[in-house]
Amino acid sequence: MYKFIGILFLSLSVILFSCNDEENVYPQVETLDITPTFASSFLAKGNIKVLGNAKVLDHGFVYGTSSNPDILQATKVGLGPITTTGTFEKNISIQYPGQPTIYLRTFITNEKGTVYGDVKEFPLPLLTAASVTPTKGKAGDQVTITGLNFSTTPGENEVTFSDKSATVVSSTTTSLVVEVPDGITDPVYYENITINVNTGGQLVTATEAFKILPTVLDFSPKNGTFGTTVVLTGKDFSPISAIKIGGKDASAYSISYGTLSFNVPPSVTISKPKIQLIMENEVIEVSGEFTINTPTITSVTPMIGLGGSQVSIIGTGFNIGDFLFSYNTVKFGTLEAVAFNSGPNEITAKVPPGLSPGTYKISVSTGVHTVTYGPNYTLATPTLTSFDPVSGIAGTYVTITGNNFGEFNPGYSILFGSTPVDIFSWHNTAITVMIPPGTAPVAVKITLNIAGQSVTSTGDYTILP
Repeated sequence: MYKFIGILFLSLSVILFSCNDEENVYPQVETLDITPTFASSFLAKGNIKVLGNAKVLDHGFVYGTSSNPDILQATKVGLGPITTTGTFEKNISIQYPGQPTIYLRTFITNEKGTVYGDVKEFPLPLLTAASVTPTKGKAGDQVTITGLNFSTTPGENEVTFSDKSATVVSSTTTSLVVEVPDGITDPVYYENITINVNTGGQLVTATEAFKILPTVLDFSPKNGTFGTTVVLTGKDFSPISAIKIGGKDASAYSISYGTLSFNVPPSVTISKPKIQLIMENEVIEVSGEFTINTPTITSVTPMIGLGGSQVSIIGTGFNIGDFLFSYNTVKFGTLEAVAFNSGPNEITAKVPPGLSPGTYKISVSTGVHTVTYGPNYTLATPTLTSFDPVSGIAGTYVTITGNNFGEFNPGYSILFGSTPVDIFSWHNTAITVMIPPGTAPVAVKITLNIAGQSVTSTGDYTILP
């Protein structure tokens, strides 16, 4: 009986100790090689050598800048439960400023706790950004940034132009294709825009600066005349240093980030001039053409006169000028007149003094178009019909009547014989003069010298003693 009980006790002990040995089988995991892929990621590998006899709840990696990372104080990358031994791996993206040393080890967690593999340490690859191609462009253009250790996932590379974020279109470890952003509004950046790249917390600046070029979306109006205000709409106009239309300089009327306006200068000489924006040595061609309207002449006042007299030409689309100068050329027939005080709707011109009596077409050339007025202008001949009185002593006032005397000009003269007389008043049909004191008694002809023409009386005026 006692012998049986002893044997039974020994058997139970063996069974009990065998059960305890099974519960105490712990998992074993090791950390394998780590391969940094670029500045913001690395490939971690591990190996589960023993699963243990408890249910595995999770396995994976823990990492950080501490030399002894664990699942409570470091970054954990869990890969979930597992039921077999063997290797496992994970490409891990990280965000750390600078280029720190990273410490990593594997872990496995079961129902009883967590065990770790050995710690591996490695530096992240150094991020660099070198050339930018091209170094100038418009908002929306694509540029390529070359360097080292960029992320192959576009969204893991943060690129800024000055203070504006850019969209990364595609990426490799050595290049980024990015889109130039809108809205770089600070003028100090237009000529020297800094491009920054942040990958995995490492921030670097490209060695080449970028220049933003303006974008023209449209302009209006599409036609007009000299002095017309043209408004361009678009982006990034602020760095513009000059504007040209038809190769001629145009002064900016106003300029902002999204609009630019200028006046068409009177120096334009082509009917469909192109608009150009100048930024240092850059010339930006604006799509489309501005059309200079053909001028019209609606009236000329007066339609009859003498050489040297003034006419007012009314119409539309004339070139602009000032009181002394005009960009318009006015001709009476083929003879050029002096034009001044020009506006878009009126020109004042003087009939050429050397023009012979007759009828002439009046034409206006703006430097782009030439237009001719239909009715003829008449250059009149002065006529002397009578004078009163027909005789008198020196100092007597004499009124000369006739037609087409025009307006007085200091170059006009009236002679009694060969003696000039003083002009008291002048009208188109009557002139009053005074015989100078001391004039000798004589019978003389009266001669009018007006606008290059001379007319002499048929009868004599008698100067009495």
